[in-house]
Amino acid sequence: MLIKGQKIATADNPTAKELTASMVALYGESRIITTENDQIPVVKLSELNAAKNDYMLVVAQYDHLPDELKKQIDPDQLKNKALIKTYYTDGKYYLIVTAKSGALLEKAARFVANEELMKETDKDTEEVDETTDTYTSSLHDNGTHYLTTSADRIEGAGHKESSYLVQIPNDRSNADGSQITLHFNYSKNLNFNRSLVTLYVNNTVIGSKKLTAVHANNDTLSVKLPRGLSLGSSFTVRAAFDLEMKDQDTSDNSNTPWAQVSPDSKMLVKSQRSNDLLFTNYPTLFINNETYDDIAVVAPKTLNTDDFKTLTNIFNLIGNFAKSNTGRIQFYKSMPSQNVLKNSNVIVLGTPRNNSMIKKLNPNLYFKYSKNFDRIISNEKLSIEKDYGKNIGTAQLMRSPYNDKRGMLVVTGSNTKDVYLASTQINFQKNIQQFTGDAVVVDMNNAHYGYRFKKNKAIDKSLENKRTFSKNSQLILYLGLALIVIILIGVGVILTVRKQGHLNGGSKHGGK
Repeated sequence: MLIKGQKIATADNPTAKELTASMVALYGESRIITTENDQIPVVKLSELNAAKNDYMLVVAQYDHLPDELKKQIDPDQLKNKALIKTYYTDGKYYLIVTAKSGALLEKAARFVANEELMKETDKDTEEVDETTDTYTSSLHDNGTHYLTTSADRIEGAGHKESSYLVQIPNDRSNADGSQITLHFNYSKNLNFNRSLVTLYVNNTVIGSKKLTAVHANNDTLSVKLPRGLSLGSSFTVRAAFDLEMKDQDTSDNSNTPWAQVSPDSKMLVKSQRSNDLLFTNYPTLFINNETYDDIAVVAPKTLNTDDFKTLTNIFNLIGNFAKSNTGRIQFYKSMPSQNVLKNSNVIVLGTPRNNSMIKKLNPNLYFKYSKNFDRIISNEKLSIEKDYGKNIGTAQLMRSPYNDKRGMLVVTGSNTKDVYLASTQINFQKNIQQFTGDAVVVDMNNAHYGYRFKKNKAIDKSLENKRTFSKNSQLILYLGLALIVIILIGVGVILTVRKQGHLNGGSKHGGK
């Protein structure tokens, strides 16, 4: 759970590498947040304002550490190494993550973001070098999820249930073709005319089967989920047994009947990533297999307090969805190379004055700036009075102009305060759920509005066409068969008419 007073602090004017390391460390911490209202603030070191019992995670290169924290580090230990060091003073807890190079600082941040490694170390100082293995371990189940690790036995007459939680990566949802295979056995003293097992997924009945004496020692129920059943990334499988005794009216032993689900019972989950470039798919469009999906963040060259609050809002939520530290994220203080932009999901934040890429993107924005970039101007969705346009912020989910199969999030406004206001609508899931389009506008009175601009919501249009074809393949097959039947009937009718014509012609000729 979140520790009260927990903060992440970095240099007052952080380098791109320090920002990258800080956000890597943040998603290691923010993934443990379990409530809709908690965040871990990202702040400047000069604005840390540590209080008693606060827990501070400090991520900065050695030269940027405050003097008090520098004294806790032996510079000689930083030769080709990064350090992770605990420090306790006046009731305040510090975890210092530092190095002399940005690359090693990021490496140390990945160590901090690895829950297994952090649990395994009990030293007050941990050294990290280029050879340290910091990536989170991962298990590949190929979509197979076992319902229970041991035999799950239920006893007693009547309706009895066992429930099993199935979770798939939070950036994926189930697709057609999923199947449940339940292996089970049960007692033989049942009224087999009235005893059965029923499988549910959430509250939807998937299938059922009568119990029989012949299969009491080893029975199986295998069912496919209905086409089009939407489940999300977490759902419950229920095995419901109706166990009726042979002589239930006269028996006084309610524990006699029993059923048992075997540990080889499993669910094969066919899943797919959502292909929607809308806020209904945020932030999972920046996540792949529960880790950052090649994210390039273009931030202002100089960050003020509002910018740090914007980073807090954006990356607490994205980090909450990232369960692994293996993903790639890199910050940039200027426009990245074309190769980076082409191969990344890009997040751009700032104003036209502090981030030149905003100016570069202006022709592509849904809510564009005026020629002198001092205000946001009207468009086909919203009329904007000139002074009002100077005090609004926007969050816009666009198709990347550098790769039409990638997404781009632009959080911008004329002032850094407006950029922060825009980020307040994408900080928690409960806020994002208000918006089903691809653009959000927020004003200084916290009035917020959602809009949709793009007609085709698909991130990858070719993938969308394939999925549509696959989804309707059975219908297409039936239509094809129907067309063949119609053609055959038509050919048959034509041949019959021709034959009848020849016969009629022959009859007339014979009559002459």
